Amino acid sequence: MVRSTDAAEHAGLTRGWSLEFTQLSSGRFDGSLIDIRLDRMQILRDVANTALAKRGRAWDGSIVFSLPIEAQGEGRFAGRPLIFPACLVTDGQDLVELCTPRSLDLACIAVNRSWLLEMAETQGRKLAAQRLRGGRPGLHGSTPTMRRLKQAVADVFADLPRLTRALDHDGGRAGLESTLADLLLDTLSAEEEGDRLSIATPQKRIADKARAFVMEHAERQPTIDDICRHVGVSRRKLQNCFHDAFGFSPTQFLRMMRLDGVRRDLRAAAGGPVSIGEIASRWGFWHWSRFAGEYRALFGELPSETLRRPRG
Repeated sequence: MVRSTDAAEHAGLTRGWSLEFTQLSSGRFDGSLIDIRLDRMQILRDVANTALAKRGRAWDGSIVFSLPIEAQGEGRFAGRPLIFPACLVTDGQDLVELCTPRSLDLACIAVNRSWLLEMAETQGRKLAAQRLRGGRPGLHGSTPTMRRLKQAVADVFADLPRLTRALDHDGGRAGLESTLADLLLDTLSAEEEGDRLSIATPQKRIADKARAFVMEHAERQPTIDDICRHVGVSRRKLQNCFHDAFGFSPTQFLRMMRLDGVRRDLRAAAGGPVSIGEIASRWGFWHWSRFAGEYRALFGELPSETLRRPRG
């Protein structure tokens, strides 16, 4: 029910979620994850010391509130700059890509949308019910309502052994769900809510199309000109799109994506016979010493160290 782990590869540790993480800032990853599962709600505390690009989905029928406890720096959401603190509300079946700052302590609350909507309607919270039906991403600033939610979440994690014992009882579980649900509805009912976010910017859609093309043809290692022809934009336009969407040039971002692909394959093969060179080649790396140097610069360890490390 309450689980904590320290693992560089913790994208797959959230049961019922499908997440993909790409490391964006250099250095050895150090992160922790605490997972609290209730009957109609799941609370994740995700701490990481490197900037990450996160995308994926939570469990079907959920709505997700992403609340930073502490953050250093600027992130990006759907290709837009995102200044923390802010609370993101997104459909659990389509977690729009979030580029996190270098250091982030993030609490994610996934809630059964139908249950929360029924509660909003029963309590006559028309604005909250309207926003729950709408399904569009929302961004809430640091309002008094949001700060109360943040404090309540901090209280949840303040004494995990005691919380674990309380959640062994139906009354404890129902009480925690009720408390947090009321605060989430308060957040959705706040008139001072910030921007209602639309879908990804045109620049982000172009960058995503380019990224998909490169990942599908990693072994061929497409050039920037190949990408421009596929996407139908100029080199300058492609450059601007990647800077707007991710804060990196196309070359930088796509190299990190391919290095991350090597890392995932090495982690999956840990403990078994594998050729690092073959995996690197599949992702388009042909110069061994240059590849190893770039890998170490990004992840803080050599590929051979990744392979020897036990799977988390």
